[in-house]
Amino acid sequence: MITPALHRRLYHVVAFCALTSLLLLGALRASAATAPLHLSLTEATYDHARGRIMFTVRLQSADLEAALSERAHRKISAADPGELAPLALDYVRETLSLKSPSGEPLRLEWAGLDVTSTQIFLFFEASLTGNLQDVRLSNTLLQERFADQINSVEIHDGALKQTIVFVHDTGEVRVNAKP
Repeated sequence: MITPALHRRLYHVVAFCALTSLLLLGALRASAATAPLHLSLTEATYDHARGRIMFTVRLQSADLEAALSERAHRKISAADPGELAPLALDYVRETLSLKSPSGEPLRLEWAGLDVTSTQIFLFFEASLTGNLQDVRLSNTLLQERFADQINSVEIHDGALKQTIVFVHDTGEVRVNAKP
């Protein structure tokens, strides 16, 4: 039986895959045939009724496994979600930073993960009163490992949308979503 929460999560995964396929396809065409692509794709959707921001972070399994293995000084595998989950939560909390418009840190809470043969989808939530406008965001996922790492964040707050692309030294960005 598919619960409403599972249905919402599946919907977000499918929508996220469809929306990011065009970005990924364009990036793949632009990259050299021998150069690997280092890209993370994050979707942040604000649920006004719950006062929660829902995040879906999409990464290459091998990239996240390597980063977590290096940090843990042992082999970490996506095949063991019980071991991967707390390490991924700590890592994402350190590299994906959110602050309210007044500058207060917003704490990411674990909401689950999905693993495919090549990718990992990490799900997080954070409480927020108001809306996403002027929330401050920074995303340095995997940038300590790859000089060419690109982190794209697509933000949805009702009809308002914004895509922010983080490369090395992008720093903190204020959300300024537009219809």
